[in-house]
Amino acid sequence: MTIAFLFPGQGSAEVGMGAELFEREPVVDEYFGKVSAVLGRDLKAITLDGPEETLVATENAQPAIFALSAACLDLFGERCPLAADFYAGHSLGEYTALYAAGALSFDAAAALVCLRGQFVADACAQNPGTMAAVMGLDDAAVEEICEEASAAGVVVPANYNTPGQVVVSGSEAGVARAGELAKERGGKFVPLKVSGAFHSPLAAAAAERMKEALKKIMVQPPAGVFIANASGKAASQPEVIRDLLYKQISRPVRWSETLERMAGGDVDAVVEFGHGRVLTGMFKKVNRDALVFNVGDEASLAAAVEACRGFAL
Repeated sequence: MTIAFLFPGQGSAEVGMGAELFEREPVVDEYFGKVSAVLGRDLKAITLDGPEETLVATENAQPAIFALSAACLDLFGERCPLAADFYAGHSLGEYTALYAAGALSFDAAAALVCLRGQFVADACAQNPGTMAAVMGLDDAAVEEICEEASAAGVVVPANYNTPGQVVVSGSEAGVARAGELAKERGGKFVPLKVSGAFHSPLAAAAAERMKEALKKIMVQPPAGVFIANASGKAASQPEVIRDLLYKQISRPVRWSETLERMAGGDVDAVVEFGHGRVLTGMFKKVNRDALVFNVGDEASLAAAVEACRGFAL
């Protein structure tokens, strides 16, 4: 079996996520405690009790998603010590993927994620914006729409998620105009509830601050094939990975290319670690025959472990 490990981004944050695992698995409490110490606030309380607007704030959502995803990964690893062939994460999830692949230590990844969340939150406050999903149009059409809509304000493709689904990001006026043009061309336009224009030029200040932070962190060559968001291609050299992590903040997530690279590598089983099932759902769109598993609670953990133990035999 060829296996891929996937890790979700900020949009998967939800109050109460991981509650069952907190009760039964000490490692979840341990990981949230470590990240809380870096963050300087009680991330467990925010995650379990909310309120929602506090949890989904970028500076809290990113560390919380990382802590839960990393804990789910290591709980799985304790029961089924199976290495993946491919590793990837969507936006924030890229840091968890690098932890999973052995390129970043837990402490290094936690420190970077906490900084990243604050840097992005600051950039969004300084340069307000929004995002929306465009569906039913190909990538080239969305790119043309963004170019035309830029006359009204900044707007760019931010997430190439799957064929026929691209998220655009930018100023309120630019994104609104892109929506008008998308509808005129027969596409569907869905505004997203986000706190800023992620993966756009409006987040450039966060990228520059992250560039400096990345210089201070040790990065190792990853095990298996790590596919980077900013390129949609495999990256293995530490300096290349640092550069791509810096670029990722203000450039689009090339998730469609990531999925195609995995499908082309004959990936036939995918495990998504953390809250939600978005990434496995996307993978199914490029490979309907693939086996997909999600590890986000005790039941899904047990099911994934049972199946993947069979792969290792």
